Amino acid sequence: MTEETKNKETVLAKTISKMLKPLARLLIHQNITYVGLQNLLKRTYVEVAEENCTLVNKRITDSRISLLTGIHRGDVKRIRTEHKNQPTEKELKASLSSQLMSVWVGHQGYLNDYGEPLDLYRNKADGAPSFEELVLSVSKDKHPRSILDEWLVQNLVEVINQDNVEKIRLNKVGYIPEDDFEEKLFFAGKNIGCHLTTVAHNLENLQPTMFDRAVYYNGLTEESVQEIEKVASQRMMELLTEMNQLASQLQEQDSKKVDNRYDIHLGGYFYHNLVPPKKNGSE
Repeated sequence: MTEETKNKETVLAKTISKMLKPLARLLIHQNITYVGLQNLLKRTYVEVAEENCTLVNKRITDSRISLLTGIHRGDVKRIRTEHKNQPTEKELKASLSSQLMSVWVGHQGYLNDYGEPLDLYRNKADGAPSFEELVLSVSKDKHPRSILDEWLVQNLVEVINQDNVEKIRLNKVGYIPEDDFEEKLFFAGKNIGCHLTTVAHNLENLQPTMFDRAVYYNGLTEESVQEIEKVASQRMMELLTEMNQLASQLQEQDSKKVDNRYDIHLGGYFYHNLVPPKKNGSE
């Protein structure tokens, strides 16, 4: 092994350790032991090898997956023959709510002249655009009333009276499941998974590279952090809303094109941490 390879492996190990520490914290907090993670990793290794390491015009075998992953061939066979995990009801609900919110704040038919989400009539019979139409445009499987009732409980929307007609007003631009842990996990997995996929893509030197940037500063007071977070949250929300509207317009434009097979995931985050005081040499 060359010195360059050793250095590369050392840096990679440090990088992976930084990624795994917050994950380990989450797992310990949720009472998931190392053995539990090991079983999950085994399954994930097999799935990734199966999805990404197929040879041209050849079916990938259990033996090849075992060779690539270091997992015993018997375990590989068992994992590959098991049924794939189906999405839970909470995951389906979170995905549907997110889609509905994206349409409401992104589709021209639900926006005013300033690009802001309109108040919607409750039912199609009352007028247009309506909350009923919004729900049915995304899914025919859920009754608009059940979605509305849930959003009212979560304070995502409110019912207002306008000219003796009930309308639904959006309270929050963006679906944030504040009280539902399972839904939070759904979005956490989606967001972190896409970010790590971007990182992996760029580290593999695949072209074109994907945009992945951040701002780092230290030596700040708590007041300064709060000011930066306030501005960052506002500006990022404005950008995400603008990008949502653009994506909605282009999605409609691309709907009849044969090569509309791409998806995107754009996100922003703000992290802050209290750094322990440095110890001097006498301590």
